[in-house]
Amino acid sequence: MVACFLWLALAVVWLAIEWRSGWADAAARLPLIGAISVAVFAVFGRPRVIVSATGVLLVNVSRDIDIPFGALAKVDTQYALTLTTVDGRRFQAWAAPASGRIGASRVTDEERKALSWNGPLDEIPSSAALRSDAGAVAVAIRRRWQPRADDPAASAPVIGVPGADLPPVNGQPQIRWATKLLVLFTVLVVAAAVVAIG
Repeated sequence: MVACFLWLALAVVWLAIEWRSGWADAAARLPLIGAISVAVFAVFGRPRVIVSATGVLLVNVSRDIDIPFGALAKVDTQYALTLTTVDGRRFQAWAAPASGRIGASRVTDEERKALSWNGPLDEIPSSAALRSDAGAVAVAIRRRWQPRADDPAASAPVIGVPGADLPPVNGQPQIRWATKLLVLFTVLVVAAAVVAIG
């Protein structure tokens, strides 16, 4: 969101400078400023991860992936929050990147308890730590998604570090493209190109 607000300030200054040359110059820059604004919002403002009682919604740059808990087979945090479905498809969350290696030295005993980790602290991958975006979201997902009590695999690890599998159950993910956003961006880019050529 900081990047979105910084761009908004820059866009206002840019328009103010163009306005001094006349309203026609300012109007001619509007499509370009609009296209950049849509791109900044799509990359920095739109992405998020929503964990509900029924599943996980990954809102990425250009599409939304709704994964019900019934479709979830594995939670991984190695490079970014990655959800693997029962049919083997992998979906990464743009909004939940993993932390660097430096974060490994910061894993605390409290985090170990929250992660249900029984081994030494230095064996917890930094990507699974609560201070990592991917790790914090993975913990939130695991708190909502629990293995079925009657499943013989219910004793599988519940910390979603790389390679930790959880028992699969039924379900299908739903993928939706951000059509309005993509159409708006395309129209603005075309308009900016027409103004630049003309």
